Amino acid sequence: MTSIITIIIFIISLLIIVSEIVEKTKIMRVKENSYIDYTKFYGTESVYDKDFMKKMKIIFSQIVREKEEDIHQIAQLAGCTYPECILKIRYLKQTKRIAEEYYIDELNGLINKCSKEDQALLKKYRPYIYRSQLQIPDIVARIPRVPGKNTEEMKQIVLKDLMYLDDKDLIDGILLNRVDGEITYYNSRKKKKDKITVNCQNCGAPNIVNRGGKTWCSYCGSIVEDKENK
Repeated sequence: MTSIITIIIFIISLLIIVSEIVEKTKIMRVKENSYIDYTKFYGTESVYDKDFMKKMKIIFSQIVREKEEDIHQIAQLAGCTYPECILKIRYLKQTKRIAEEYYIDELNGLINKCSKEDQALLKKYRPYIYRSQLQIPDIVARIPRVPGKNTEEMKQIVLKDLMYLDDKDLIDGILLNRVDGEITYYNSRKKKKDKITVNCQNCGAPNIVNRGGKTWCSYCGSIVEDKENK
């Protein structure tokens, strides 16, 4: 009996050691150059930080091992600002070090796993976002059509779903234009659309838009549209 207990304890200890090695391997593969490129994609350019790996290890450990949900607490332990901590969490999700079903609640400063309903919605769109990097019209052509809804109405349904997932930081590595529905992918495998500068028809401020596309003016909130290349 004693020998059986000893074997069980040995196996449990071995599993714990293997689990720790796997976790360390995951986080050690994080590259600071890749993270800096990621921050540029989101318009929040980062600089080299001698404590980068230390911060990443703490954030990873607090979420994965300690199950800490308070982002402010995680940021304090990691020695980084709250916005920096959120960006690092998003990067860890993007690189699949942290499970994608973790929901970042920026309003309340919490990170935890999303509901089963949200996981189901994420599962529905995951192949089209992560695997195929499709645009909304292409997604509409592949998903089951809602009875009584035409193509334009289906596009609005998909856009609404993606906005919901994006608001919860459940989809990472994309920039979703909420006016024309254009999706810009991080590390896109497809040719990116040309970007041009268009002056706002309301206040005259310059804005960057997709050629032939539209967006909200970052100054006055009006819709800015490239009408010349439609």
